Amino acid sequence: MLARGARRTSLLVAAVLIALAAPAMAQGPTFVQARSNHDFARTVSALKRSVSHNGFMVMGHLDQARVLSMTGLQLAGAQTFLVGNPTIGKKVFAMNAAAGAVLPVRVYVWQQGDAVYVGFFKPSEQLAGISGKLAMPGAMLDRKLAAISQGATQ
Repeated sequence: MLARGARRTSLLVAAVLIALAAPAMAQGPTFVQARSNHDFARTVSALKRSVSHNGFMVMGHLDQARVLSMTGLQLAGAQTFLVGNPTIGKKVFAMNAAAGAVLPVRVYVWQQGDAVYVGFFKPSEQLAGISGKLAMPGAMLDRKLAAISQGATQ
């Protein structure tokens, strides 16, 4: 009988630990955002310069405000830039080709009211979700994107 009670207690403890861990496990990747000191157009221009100055390139661009205007939604500004570095990409893709789900990184510039923001999801967390081996290059990309974001917003 004592073994049965101990088993119930163990199951209860396990259930509590799972319940406490669930919110942490349910959190997605961290979204990093910075408020710009510039208007929308100047922030976009500064972002492009900062991408280049940090050894990266804009590999693609989506003007979401323009596309969404076709639905009747009018946004003051919403643009996504695919940002990467082919040399870094080559190394990361050689480690695990699934990195293509994360790279190039999406950098989003948007206007909300009078404020303009630059944001991105931390590549380190997304890449680590593919393989632990990608955590180190992901952390380097986190730092690069933070520098790019700072250059665009300051």
